[in-house]
Amino acid sequence: MCKKMATKIAVINAEFVVRSWNVEGYPNYFFGQDKKLYRFDSRGRVKQNKRVVIGTTQGYVLKSRFYSLKQLRPMLRRHLDTA
Repeated sequence: MCKKMATKIAVINAEFVVRSWNVEGYPNYFFGQDKKLYRFDSRGRVKQNKRVVIGTTQGYVLKSRFYSLKQLRPMLRRHLDTA
């Protein structure tokens, strides 16, 4: 009689994000080429931040502080490749 062992399969969603804009004052936050906001979590993984609406103002939450799109634009700096 042959017993089969349970095998665990981990599905990894391999997706590359090309960094194009840095947020000044927040080194773990950046905008990708797809115009979405991402951040590095404490383990070094890339997480996507959602755009939120407070009242009628659209923006993003960075380190539990809300920034409207108008406030965030002057904080953006073009990412320079170091390759």
